Amino acid sequence: MPIITHDRPDPKYYRNIIQYDDGNWAADPLPVDDTIVYPVKGGYGSVGLPQPGLRTTISKPVATIAMQLINKYAPNDLQRNALYVLATQTSGTVWTNAKAMMDWIVAVNAFRDAEIARVKALNFNELVAYLPPVGVFPPWPAPPSGLTPVASVRVGSAAHKLRFS
Repeated sequence: MPIITHDRPDPKYYRNIIQYDDGNWAADPLPVDDTIVYPVKGGYGSVGLPQPGLRTTISKPVATIAMQLINKYAPNDLQRNALYVLATQTSGTVWTNAKAMMDWIVAVNAFRDAEIARVKALNFNELVAYLPPVGVFPPWPAPPSGLTPVASVRVGSAAHKLRFS
């Protein structure tokens, strides 16, 4: 069902956008759920390509924010170190800090999953108005006091290879 409006519809949420001679705009809303598109002649006999719907498209930034937050405070090398500490020790300050970091990562991932589940339950109008939670505390779980932002490293450097290998 196309919408007709005086303002140009946002291409993030609408397709087939056209403007009439009187200045009004018409557009078809994008599908809310994922679909399969058959782009080749032959219809269902050809290979279908998955086309993400609005729920999938809008939930991707939430996952990206969570990944950036974890990489900022607990990149892969720190996570490996923490897992080693948790596997080889049972108490102490280092063990407590490692446990706090891993618990924070679990909390961030749980918040991400809950937020994505919330997005998957929204209707079209709610999806258009949805803004992903920004990477501040709250709504995201705050990192433990012992975790400070880790400086970024140049891609290809030895530090980058250590951190992300």
